[in-house]
Amino acid sequence: MNFTSLTFLIFFLLVLTFYWFAREKNIQNSILLLTSYLFLGWYRWQFALLLGILTIADYVIILQMILWPEQRERKRWLVLGIGLNLGSLFLFKYFNFFSESIRTLFYLFGFQISTYTLDLLLPLGISFYTLKKISYLLDIFRKTVLPEKNFIQFALYAAFFPQVVAGPIESHRKFFSQIAQRRIWSKSYFVAAWPLLIMGFFKKIVIADNVKIIVDKIYLLGEPPKFLLLAGTLAFTLQILMDFSAYTDLARGFAYLLGLETSKNFNNPYLAISPTQFWDRWHITFSNWLRDYIFFPIRRSLVRKYRHRHKYLPLLLPPLITMLLSGLWHGAGRTYLFWGLFHGIIIIIYQALGLGGSWRPQGKVKMFFAWMVMFALIVFSWSIFRAPSLFWLYNAWFRTPWTATQYDFIAAWVSLSLILFYALFLIIKLLIDRYFPKSDWVQGFYFATVSVLIIIYINTGSSDFIYAQF
Repeated sequence: MNFTSLTFLIFFLLVLTFYWFAREKNIQNSILLLTSYLFLGWYRWQFALLLGILTIADYVIILQMILWPEQRERKRWLVLGIGLNLGSLFLFKYFNFFSESIRTLFYLFGFQISTYTLDLLLPLGISFYTLKKISYLLDIFRKTVLPEKNFIQFALYAAFFPQVVAGPIESHRKFFSQIAQRRIWSKSYFVAAWPLLIMGFFKKIVIADNVKIIVDKIYLLGEPPKFLLLAGTLAFTLQILMDFSAYTDLARGFAYLLGLETSKNFNNPYLAISPTQFWDRWHITFSNWLRDYIFFPIRRSLVRKYRHRHKYLPLLLPPLITMLLSGLWHGAGRTYLFWGLFHGIIIIIYQALGLGGSWRPQGKVKMFFAWMVMFALIVFSWSIFRAPSLFWLYNAWFRTPWTATQYDFIAAWVSLSLILFYALFLIIKLLIDRYFPKSDWVQGFYFATVSVLIIIYINTGSSDFIYAQF
């Protein structure tokens, strides 16, 4: 049930009708929980069943953590809860990858072994709701939040249908505080929702799905010339931002119509001038999760352990491990791991040069140069992310000519022209938001224009969101 499909819009209107007729918070929450499981079950009933089983198990574990005051017993329940969630994720997402990797490793040393592979479909949203539940278990263990004893509210946190497919990875503190009270309709919900919905539909239907055609054709080539690969990578750079931020915009817009405010996930990430700044702007809720539950705990542990020796380890290992895990979270493949490693390395380099955090160069020329360098690194990293294999990537970047034929040259320029055309709408929106943020006429004209484009393009069909596969 794609957000841009007519089926989903009918489904959402029905949810909205029943939801706002409810006069009690428990009924509102029950409606959202039921419809969230219907949403998951629409894809496959097994997806809803798996989430239900894991949610019940997590709830029981949390109750046990409350009952046992002893730290040792609470830690055992925590390990069980994290192991259950990570074990499910590993089974469905990584088992075949590690099984094949072990077989390859033994083969390199001259041993032939047989390994098992499982024909399992990746459950929708498992990577996202796993992180949400793990963070909640950790915070309950640390006693930084009060446990949610209402099962319906706890289950809704994991299953909330606008966010279940691809996030944002909502903070439990923010979510529980809102669903703990009855929502009463206000026109402010619509005022907040409609710009997000229009931009979400526009980014997905008009930009992402059309740029995707260019990306797929180029990355399906055996050995594309460098210039054509560059055009395809720039296209993917635009596609992945538009596709993912479109989902977030739509998720936030639909949530607003339900009276719930959810987290912003993107803040002009391609304007970043350093890796740290990029990750503060890209997939913000995921970056915050990595920072709070991976990066800082590793860094604090290393600082305590190596306070007087090997002082470089707290600087090197935390970003490297964090970004490797980020790559692994995105998918079971060597390209994702290498993508994470690449980002970890450039974070370390920038920090070693004193260019991390809130660093800003003085002067417009230096600022532009810093932006160009960072943008080039981002574009190259997306070529790693999108490549079918590392071998393919190496051949394409280092062994092919810049242009093989005249047709390749023409195709690259046509692709770049189309990318610029679609990107122009975003540049215009950026300028309007900066120079005419409160002008109803300018903002209204822009939204009217993109609305017309949505109507024109809507019959071309819409593909699944990129991050649904993760």
